[in-house]
Amino acid sequence: MRDRANRAFGYAVVASILLHALLLLALPSLRRLPQAPMPLIARLVQAQPKPEPAAPVEEMRKPRVPEQRSAAQRPVAKPAPVPAAVPIPQPAPAAASEPAPPAPAAPIAPAAPGPVARIEPQSAATTPVGPDPGVLDRYRLQLITAAARFKRYPRSAIDNNWEGEVVVRMTIGADGRIAALGIKSSSGHEMLDQQALEMFRIAKPFVLLPPELAGSAFELELRAIYSLKDQGSG
Repeated sequence: MRDRANRAFGYAVVASILLHALLLLALPSLRRLPQAPMPLIARLVQAQPKPEPAAPVEEMRKPRVPEQRSAAQRPVAKPAPVPAAVPIPQPAPAAASEPAPPAPAAPIAPAAPGPVARIEPQSAATTPVGPDPGVLDRYRLQLITAAARFKRYPRSAIDNNWEGEVVVRMTIGADGRIAALGIKSSSGHEMLDQQALEMFRIAKPFVLLPPELAGSAFELELRAIYSLKDQGSG
């Protein structure tokens, strides 16, 4: 009997130890579980106004007499302030010597653009044409022939054996007269250059201007040769 009692006691102790061990193991997990908050329930109740105390029946039956104010308590209307007289400014007398400034002129509105006229390009046939080259050559030869009669070989040039060729440029104006006369190519000796200019200036009035060249300005190049072998060459 004792052995059975001891065994039963032992089993009970073992079972108690196991139960406590399980509880110890389960406590941390139970602590970690979040506890759901308890829901709060609020009710909105409309506030009821407090009832005013009922007036006594006797006071309700009495007629209301309007309250009369004494003359001292009545508000006295203040008279409106009278505005002070404002002096009217008198216009200053205008000076008789100074005239009134003129009124500014009204701005002139820009005129509307009129129709634009188209300018047609002129044809090449309307451009002015210079003198005929053939007429110029004939006139130039006539001047050289006429100037040969007035050609002189200066004595100082012959003594010094000076020779050369002079090219003279003559400009004829629209009036038919000499407008300019100069040396284009010098002979190297001023005495010969001056003699060439002189002979062409003298010969010009003796040569008639062709009708084709009348009223037009043009230039001519005239040549004069000075040679000791042929003193009469021109």
